[in-house]
Amino acid sequence: MTVHPEVDWSVLEHAYGAAEDTPGLIGALRGEGWQAALDNLYASILHQGTVYNATVPAVPLLVDVALDASAPGRLGAIGFLESYGESIWEGASESSHYLPDDTDIDDFDESAKAALADAARRLVPLLADENGDVRVATYRFTMFLAGEPVAAEVVPVLRARFGVEDTTAGSAALVASLIRHGKFRRADFKAVIARGDEAVVFVAAWSSIAEGLELPGALDHVVRLWLTQAGKYAGSGPEESLVILASHAGAGAIPVLHGLVGSVDVEALAEAWVEVALRSRGAGDEVVDGLLQLTPRDASVVSALDQVLPAVPHRAAEICDVVAELADSGDPVVLASVATTLFGCRDPRWAAPARAATLSPIEPTVNRRSNRTAFAYALVGFRAAPEDVNWAADDVFEVVVAALNTWRSAAWIEVLSALPATQDMVRAVVPLAPELPHQVGKLLALAKASNPALDIPPLRAVAERNAWVITVDALSDPDADLDAAFREAWEAIGADEDLIEAWATRPTPALREACLGQLTGTADTSFPGRFAQLAAARVVGDPEITWPTVLAVLNEGENPLPQAVELALTVPGRRAEVVAVLRDIVANGRQTWSGTDHFSTAAAVDALIDLGEIGAADAGNHLVSALMDAIADYSAGRVAPVVGRALVKLTADQPELQEHLRAELAPIVAGDQRIPTAGGTIADDVEIVNAVRAAL
Repeated sequence: MTVHPEVDWSVLEHAYGAAEDTPGLIGALRGEGWQAALDNLYASILHQGTVYNATVPAVPLLVDVALDASAPGRLGAIGFLESYGESIWEGASESSHYLPDDTDIDDFDESAKAALADAARRLVPLLADENGDVRVATYRFTMFLAGEPVAAEVVPVLRARFGVEDTTAGSAALVASLIRHGKFRRADFKAVIARGDEAVVFVAAWSSIAEGLELPGALDHVVRLWLTQAGKYAGSGPEESLVILASHAGAGAIPVLHGLVGSVDVEALAEAWVEVALRSRGAGDEVVDGLLQLTPRDASVVSALDQVLPAVPHRAAEICDVVAELADSGDPVVLASVATTLFGCRDPRWAAPARAATLSPIEPTVNRRSNRTAFAYALVGFRAAPEDVNWAADDVFEVVVAALNTWRSAAWIEVLSALPATQDMVRAVVPLAPELPHQVGKLLALAKASNPALDIPPLRAVAERNAWVITVDALSDPDADLDAAFREAWEAIGADEDLIEAWATRPTPALREACLGQLTGTADTSFPGRFAQLAAARVVGDPEITWPTVLAVLNEGENPLPQAVELALTVPGRRAEVVAVLRDIVANGRQTWSGTDHFSTAAAVDALIDLGEIGAADAGNHLVSALMDAIADYSAGRVAPVVGRALVKLTADQPELQEHLRAELAPIVAGDQRIPTAGGTIADDVEIVNAVRAAL
């Protein structure tokens, strides 16, 4: 056994904290309880594909197990190393999200890749192991080797196995790896076909399309063998295999999708078409054409068209006309999907299917990339980022009332919060207060705060006297003991930005006292807590008292930063300190639980631009860096709008700077591949690109 350097596992971390248990779990792969140990290793040192600082030193120990023919868990160890390789292949070691703050990410990435390369070299003998399952697992592992010199060392050995491997599973895994590495030729494909093993023929044809390798006849073989072979490769069934193929090949999968019409169910084809559009910006029109050819048109087709629509705005009218034809469907899921798509296009035909959907005794959901979203949220978005509903306020109100009467759903109360506060709204929700006391109470309390003229009857019938019920009753009663009511509400819920702002419309000594208690001179550990501190500072209003806390919140950065800047700049004589903090954020960044907070950097640069405290070229460079780093961390969806607005300010009258930035950002807006985001939607990519283009 290879002797490895001593490792102090107590100072290393995995998903659940200190990694002292890791060597014991690896050792357990040599015993009867190896499967449970393997499961724990996946959950701890490779949780959801994440590479931790405890993962890298575990790799050589796992190789030891893989090389031990007597270890019951050796196949599990090889499979784990394959998963590790896949994570490295996908860039997991290039992210600092789950690493200690003082980690040098370049050094970490180098060591993680070096561990993979060393593992590959040591596992080479297993390519010729007498155990066929070991060979298959090792072939699969080699698919994720990248870069010289390891690929140059291992791939030739892999290539030499092509004329030797004689099992179906081994040949299939070997061929897939050779294609991945560009070492599979047309003559090899002919040889595979001549052998007559259809499973291997299918894998070769499938993999060539997925990797963009042109092999004559590959398309015909994939289509011909799909029904008999796709259930075995590359997913857990033919539907999953099709989606995986589309996600790898992008536009290259289009001929396959056309060829499988009539052989694969509509839902799988619709999902695969979306995957093509997610991979390729230029495939939008072909994707729409493919979706429009699917029959019967069901909820999956409507959902797919809705997801693709942001990429093809010039075809919105056509898509809406097609979708509207399903408005008389008897299926509530179809009706909800139709209404959602039409609403997103501001097509007034949305209201009829939405009303029809509310007749269903069970609230339908709308499919979004295999995720089911409640109809209310699919229609107008979540409360944190709602769609504009004012263009259809009357119809929205009517649909919400119908939905509430049928489903008594809290989500529809949130939809109402996006509408203007009216007396009709009050009449609609008061009867629901006993069933939904928190949601109705909050809606009415905030409505009363924004529109004091509203006549809201007492909610005394509500058994649950929560903070919002107490608040709405107090704000609606001219004779109420406001001080006592506020204390009771505060006791029930504690510091809450909305509660503070609602009571700020009828301030009491108790409100000021509570707000003073939030001004501790330190920033709360949570976003909601910091927003509540800023709300408290606005209520107190005394700069000498509020400044230390406002400064602390400002210094933390993250989501509250724009509000903190705005409030801090109202404090006399503190501008220089505000500028100093913003410059520090730009220079040194800020951290969140998931890594570097690029939003803070972009927002700080934006604020410095407004203050005239940063040079245009310097600001541009910082904004570009923040956006590029956010893209690498899948957080560009939050950062791009801020960067775009700031760049518009910078380039308004500086054509030379604009030209420089255009060159820097060209890869973002000009490439065919979409930008990866946490949400993973076409709309995310379109929003990011549009934000950048607006500045260029």
